Amino acid sequence: MDEEKITGKSIYLRRLKEKDASEDYCHWLNDSVVNKYLETKKCTIDDLKQYIKEKNANDKCRFFGIFNIENDKHIGNVKLEPIDFENKKAIFGILLGEKDRWGQGIGTEVTRLVVKYAFVTLGLDQVGLGVISENKPAIRVYEKVGFKIVNVEKDKMKHGEKVYDKVVMRIDKKDFENVIAIK
Repeated sequence: MDEEKITGKSIYLRRLKEKDASEDYCHWLNDSVVNKYLETKKCTIDDLKQYIKEKNANDKCRFFGIFNIENDKHIGNVKLEPIDFENKKAIFGILLGEKDRWGQGIGTEVTRLVVKYAFVTLGLDQVGLGVISENKPAIRVYEKVGFKIVNVEKDKMKHGEKVYDKVVMRIDKKDFENVIAIK
């Protein structure tokens, strides 16, 4: 599992290792623009190493780094967690840390790859997520891949001093297969 690699057109995904806890990675989580919709607002390299170690030890988590194919640069992370193998469901989360890569379709590519991995490799039937209602670019990405809004929970997510609505989205395996057939 450690060497598992998922390759797309412009990026590839691989399990993160403690050595991937770099200054750049740490900078993303300390950057108020990047972490605007994240729970994590500050971290150190030691924090990152511990986080990576914990995620890799958890059999209900698949935590991947997003790497640029051209230069192997680590540009973000994506995870399925928790994975409920009994009910064949997982929760999706993504962070594209390198701001110069925003708006280039990478989020869509990564989301498609991970959802396909969840359905084909892990044998899951459903992937869900929760996103702050103001994060319109993320919602558009998820909808492109085939996620549907199933609920909006009013005033459910607090970040800093603000409280936001939580948009709950889901994609079922059968719906994803229809989206892939169109592409």
